Amino acid sequence: MTSRGGPRLTRPVVLYDGTCGFCSRTAEQALAVLPDRVDWEPSQTADLAAFGLSTAEAEASLHVVEPSGRISHGAMAVARVLIVSGAPWSYAGRLMLAPPLSWLAEGVYRLVARVRARLPGATPALARLPQDRPGSR
Repeated sequence: MTSRGGPRLTRPVVLYDGTCGFCSRTAEQALAVLPDRVDWEPSQTADLAAFGLSTAEAEASLHVVEPSGRISHGAMAVARVLIVSGAPWSYAGRLMLAPPLSWLAEGVYRLVARVRARLPGATPALARLPQDRPGSR
């Protein structure tokens, strides 16, 4: 259960921007490469209040909500996904959390987040049928 009284989770949930083609394509690539250890959901279709997040928070960055209740955002969320994915990915995730790499990772994340609408990508997840969205089962 999340620390804010949210839903009972058995796996971490990645909340990404389903209106962003670059974000949807990145989610697809992560699903293709990383082990299946997290659930992916567009933040626009998630019950954000149940996860303890506001719409403004979800629009600002990627979030990972873990069964323990830990909520990570931005570059730290990317690092948490890598850590949960196990070796060899976990090594990169742990490096991303260590200063000064953590500062660099967050700076790069913020830059990409700011220009993501101009980056190439796939059809945004919300423009697809629910069963065709990244992370649907």
